[in-house]
Amino acid sequence: MKTFSPNQTAMLLPLSLLAHQLEEYFGKFPIWYSNLLDAQLSDQDFIMINVIGLLLISGFSLSYFFNKNNLILVALGTLIFVNGIIHLVLSIFTLSYSPGVISGVILFLPLGTSIYLRILPKLEKKEKIAAISIGLLLLFSVSMIAMNI
Repeated sequence: MKTFSPNQTAMLLPLSLLAHQLEEYFGKFPIWYSNLLDAQLSDQDFIMINVIGLLLISGFSLSYFFNKNNLILVALGTLIFVNGIIHLVLSIFTLSYSPGVISGVILFLPLGTSIYLRILPKLEKKEKIAAISIGLLLLFSVSMIAMNI
């Protein structure tokens, strides 16, 4: 498996997220998500959440170029890796197309794996725990926001 340099990873994170968001949007993720969880996620709310998410991830990725903090990359890598796994598991569990599963499998899982193989080992144990926790917290915070809009 090809692994990416940390600088390449920092550039690929927002690009892969944008591709994922486009797949979700054109795949009608708000409808699929609302039906699955009995939620009321509108297209407008979906766009708002995703624009904010893309701006935040782009900002954190850009900050990597200035301070080379690997914790940032591992936190974001956790977010995308787990997101890819969730899409795959939900597609299997529901026997349906979870909008985002294709980019999740093709982009998120390999990029997240690359981060875990190449960057995670550079962190101290406490940093690893913090980075993974931050990534999970960010991902599940977005899910909770989407469920309660």
